[in-house]
Amino acid sequence: MDNSNRNIMLGAGPFHFEGNDIGILLLHGGGGGTAADLKPMAEFLHNEGGFTVRVPLLSGFGTTPEELKDTPISAWMEDLEVEYNFLKQKVKKIVVGGHSMGAIFSLYLGATKNPDAIFTISAPIGVKGFLPKLLPLIKLFIKYYSLPKDEFEKETDGAWVGYDKFPLKAGTKLFKIIKEFKKYYPKITCPALLIQGRLDGVIKTSSMEEIYEMIKSENKRKLWLENSDHPILKNPDEDLLFTEILNFMKEVIK
Repeated sequence: MDNSNRNIMLGAGPFHFEGNDIGILLLHGGGGGTAADLKPMAEFLHNEGGFTVRVPLLSGFGTTPEELKDTPISAWMEDLEVEYNFLKQKVKKIVVGGHSMGAIFSLYLGATKNPDAIFTISAPIGVKGFLPKLLPLIKLFIKYYSLPKDEFEKETDGAWVGYDKFPLKAGTKLFKIIKEFKKYYPKITCPALLIQGRLDGVIKTSSMEEIYEMIKSENKRKLWLENSDHPILKNPDEDLLFTEILNFMKEVIK
């Protein structure tokens, strides 16, 4: 993906760590953060496993909320195609992983590209509360909602990079993706590791279990992070999360 013409926020990404002939495509979430959310994981997997790790910055993120508001789903689909094909040309084996919206995109690529393996973190089958039903009405009156950027930065020791407001129009696109991409999950047959925080207050609690039942992989497993909510940066179970992904990679990629 060409970022040369984008005015990107400092530290937002994209990131690429050149390593061996096993590649990992890491896809960030859609809640207003950036590729920076996954940089610590990328560095760990590169340093400990020697993998080539690529963390793209998806269209509309890391620039301005206004750009995100006007970014169509088709732009993200094009990003996935370009990034997957780019990495595929550089490595012999490829694994796709992601967080939240990026986890949905990982499942999508697992179904359509049949990579050597996938892993998902906080992949939603739905979200908690009534917001998905009310959003089409709310967005007629409110274009953005504020994000506690200063709080996110403080909680992550400055590692979080993202917007101070989120366009509700983008939220409707995320809910559409959650709903419509379920049709791809029964097409997944590659090894899969599904991960979810036990304390996740954003996605439906049944998300991981439902996706686990939908995918057709013979080698599939689930991991609960007992102390974790939805955010990925500075996760209280970070050591376990990173280590389990590394072990999964070593086991399924020979």
